[in-house]
Amino acid sequence: MKRLVIANRGEIARRILRAGREFGWKVAVISTPEDRDAPVRFEADEVLEVQSFLDANSIVKACQDWRADLVHPGYGFLSENADFAQLIEEAGIAFVGPTAANMRAMGGKESAKSFARRCGVPTLEALLSQELKQLAVDEWPAVLSKRGIVAPYLVKASGGGGGRGMRIVDDTNDLADAITRASQEAQASFNDSTVFVERYLVAPRHVEIQVFGDGQGGGVFLGERECSLQRRHQKVLEEAPSSVVDGQLREKMGRAAMALVAETQYRGAGTVEFLLTAESSFYFLEMNTRLQVEHPVTELVYGVDLVHAQFELALGRWPTQLASPHVFSVPVPQGVAIEARLLAEDPRSGFLPTPGPLVVYSEPCLPGVRVDSGVLEGGRVNDRFDSMIAKVIAHASTRAAACDLLARALENTVVHGCTTNLPFLTAVTQHDDYIEGRVSTAWIAEHSQELNASLVPAPLIQFFERLDVRRALASALLKRSTSATFSSSLSRSIHAIGERFAGLLSSTVDRSLSGLNVGSNAEIGGLDVRPGTRPHEYKLRGKGLVEVLNKLSKESLLRSTFSLQSACFRAQSEQEESLELDCFVSRPRGQHLQITIFAETLTLEWPDDSRAQLEFSAQDNKGDAFLKAPMAGKVLEVRVADGDRVCEGDLLFVLESMKMQLELRAPRSGLVAGVRVEPGVTLAGPDVLAEIRNED
Repeated sequence: MKRLVIANRGEIARRILRAGREFGWKVAVISTPEDRDAPVRFEADEVLEVQSFLDANSIVKACQDWRADLVHPGYGFLSENADFAQLIEEAGIAFVGPTAANMRAMGGKESAKSFARRCGVPTLEALLSQELKQLAVDEWPAVLSKRGIVAPYLVKASGGGGGRGMRIVDDTNDLADAITRASQEAQASFNDSTVFVERYLVAPRHVEIQVFGDGQGGGVFLGERECSLQRRHQKVLEEAPSSVVDGQLREKMGRAAMALVAETQYRGAGTVEFLLTAESSFYFLEMNTRLQVEHPVTELVYGVDLVHAQFELALGRWPTQLASPHVFSVPVPQGVAIEARLLAEDPRSGFLPTPGPLVVYSEPCLPGVRVDSGVLEGGRVNDRFDSMIAKVIAHASTRAAACDLLARALENTVVHGCTTNLPFLTAVTQHDDYIEGRVSTAWIAEHSQELNASLVPAPLIQFFERLDVRRALASALLKRSTSATFSSSLSRSIHAIGERFAGLLSSTVDRSLSGLNVGSNAEIGGLDVRPGTRPHEYKLRGKGLVEVLNKLSKESLLRSTFSLQSACFRAQSEQEESLELDCFVSRPRGQHLQITIFAETLTLEWPDDSRAQLEFSAQDNKGDAFLKAPMAGKVLEVRVADGDRVCEGDLLFVLESMKMQLELRAPRSGLVAGVRVEPGVTLAGPDVLAEIRNED
């Protein structure tokens, strides 16, 4: 029996684990103490614990001690580290990926540019890392201008990807600081601090080509993926095929990508990325010498299993599912697949990371929908790693059908406990521009305000904020909790809460377990809450709900979800008793109630905590300002000390969370009265960093 080690975590580790099981292999996972609650650790045959996913020597030793036959690096971490690949193979273990020579040639974006030029593939001019070191900072503007590299500039990490180690710079005076920040981020993410500078194309499309090489100059072209929907240079949604690539352009881009495969004698799965202009000109961007995050859309459209193919090649044979590596052919896509990255981040707060617990986690279960996830309900999104929760992928016969299916899948996905980008993803999939394919890498930034608008109109939010409605939801939640089977200590705790809360309920409440009626028929707040079939699911009906749906204006429904539009139509055309809506309800924190309805999660004040909340607000509403960290993470830099005078906008702290750096600036001018952290400190959440007092 073969023995496979997965040197990764999260959803990709679980994806590779499933493939290894299908081969009948014994599978171990590399892990760290801080990731001890990761689901994959409990699913694998063995856990090989090291101190860091970037510690190549420790990982190689662990693989040797376990007598591994193969190592799959996934993506991120050491997946594109040539030294790691070489160490694995020198240890007599098969590396499931390209050769170390492939990585050195193509894994670094700078060396890849040289190979692309050699093959006649169009590239963008750049000021490379060695030149940045050799030239004085004041010489950079002249050299950039001479090469036709004009503002805006893009500072980019040479190794790795995923938007980390990237900065857009509008002025040469800001280049030095941007290079420092990008270099630090690249080091933390890829163990490689090398960065370079090139011209930034403002609104191109991002189209990438999937290749699979035999290591001898041959290989196959497996179509293109559209990855233009990005924020902060990180992909949000991907699809295959691209809606703007016709057969002729597909062949041209495929041949360019395969020229690189031939030149480097590339082995295994790889992706050649291009920037595509409105005039159908394309420029080589980079080559990712690994499996991509978005590989599922290619698998669904072309009927291949890329991880299986990687395993077969690592065993020394050409994958049976792939065409001949000696004849170039253009594949014919079967339908359209679209992938949405479900992330722990808050798009309405500048896409800040939002690590935290997963009190509720429910995946969609629909025909044509695939979910690759790295978490389970009751777990957490760890602030030490990236923000990925899951990938939701829809596959249908046409692009319109795939968009519709993905939108429905996202509406059937529920996460409570930490903020996610689910409403944002839902808004994108239902936007006319996206449905019609009118997008670019700049599209999200240009439409951020409308994409971040609430999916639930204000009158409906106000309905759920009503005290009697919140009491109905809270009571139903507590009743269901006390009727379920818990450990004795938890059961007693929940029951005690329920008893205390019962005193707040109206005497008109129906306390049967089948439902809870609050309010009379004359009240708009009339609501009936009944348990659903799934955990945390409830069914809502009642006169008050019907009335508020009937009063929603057509304008408020323009950007709402399909299910809300359908509910409004049903409210107008059906009897009140027949209208029943699904929602999910939980109590992730003591003073809050969370309800998900129409793809939006509302965080409401727990009905019996209003006095405490008002007292907290009164204490917090003082002239002095406490600067708090917006999320859990690590303090990298502290730029101020007690007694410093600061002006609004001054840089005070640099934090790191989920491999991203965040600069915290002074919200107003004042005197720093107390700095409570120092570099290296780990923050558990919205901790106070410093106090800024009025000088008067």
